[in-house]
Amino acid sequence: MNILFLTASTGGGHVKAAQALMEHMERRIPGCRTKLVDALKYISPAVDRLITGTYLQTIRRAPYIYGSLYSLSEKDEVLTDLVKAFNSILAPRLLRIFLDESPDAVVCTHTIPLQIVCRLKKTGLVQIPVAGIVTDYTNHYFWKLDEADAFIVPHECIRSDMAGMGIRKDRIYPLGIPVSSQFTDSNVSSGSTGYKIPDKRPVILLMGGSLGLCNMRAVFASLLALDKEISIIAVTGHNEKLKKELEELSSVSATPAAVLGYTHIISKLMDAASIIITKPGGVTISEALVKRLPILIMDPIPGQEERNAEFLTGSGAALNLPNDETLPDVLMRTLEDPFLLRRMSAAAAKLAMPDACEDIARLILRLVMKECTFDMPSCEYTR
Repeated sequence: MNILFLTASTGGGHVKAAQALMEHMERRIPGCRTKLVDALKYISPAVDRLITGTYLQTIRRAPYIYGSLYSLSEKDEVLTDLVKAFNSILAPRLLRIFLDESPDAVVCTHTIPLQIVCRLKKTGLVQIPVAGIVTDYTNHYFWKLDEADAFIVPHECIRSDMAGMGIRKDRIYPLGIPVSSQFTDSNVSSGSTGYKIPDKRPVILLMGGSLGLCNMRAVFASLLALDKEISIIAVTGHNEKLKKELEELSSVSATPAAVLGYTHIISKLMDAASIIITKPGGVTISEALVKRLPILIMDPIPGQEERNAEFLTGSGAALNLPNDETLPDVLMRTLEDPFLLRRMSAAAAKLAMPDACEDIARLILRLVMKECTFDMPSCEYTR
């Protein structure tokens, strides 16, 4: 079985979700082969620079503009239809990969390639099962595509929202967002972080997403300035400039702190943490939920991350940090309240979908084979 995964690099979460599911399918399904392709880069580097580059520059320099456009497109299908029309123009350029790879199904972890593939399916040029994985805790008209065979969403309430806008409910599956086996398999996750963490101090894990986009410097400085017995682990992603700035701040502080760039040991860091302060990217918060880690939310990007924040706070798994000035009060009030920490951890456990990869793999197998002709081996997860 040959499964093609299509994504776009507008943030690291879409790629991480695809990689997690690919690794799981290849490990669990005999003879399964997967391939991951950045659809926009495949179509044209110029198109990728136009779409991805514009998005990244907008959220860096003028996030309110992106937020306004996002909010408008949530309420009015006209803008959404214009975006879909533009993406449909790109469809012929993506067709070649289907001819070259001959996949049995295609899985899209980003709405742009899903829109393009659905255009190809509508014209009859692609006739294989098409699945879309929603990697945020929200719904949007961008996902309203009649040609998709399955929509995988992170929660039942998202399923209800999608059905409310006209998507067939029997095609919507609330199976969760795929996360790496590092977060679900205790044997993989176990082990040291490699960083010396003082005993008996609460560990604050500070993350700003794969791009390191947020006011992490101010938050980190506020944490260092706290006259409290805490330890800090900060992850700056690919933002090397920010990493150096935080290292300089840490070097003159008595508070124990480790500063990391992009790293593959997030699971171990979460195991060591008492609480996480993070931007609410869909995959990052899914990983934290699986770990039952209480969440403090900072600097959500207007649009989907704001919706993620609303979902988490409304469910009791997270608290908002409205601004840097509120950080000390909110953080210490949370850390010093064992009942609140237990309640947030319980809420996270209730939302977590540790079996997402297994359940999605079974769904894709059914789409390809109509019905399983063999049983996948049993798979145990640590909850």
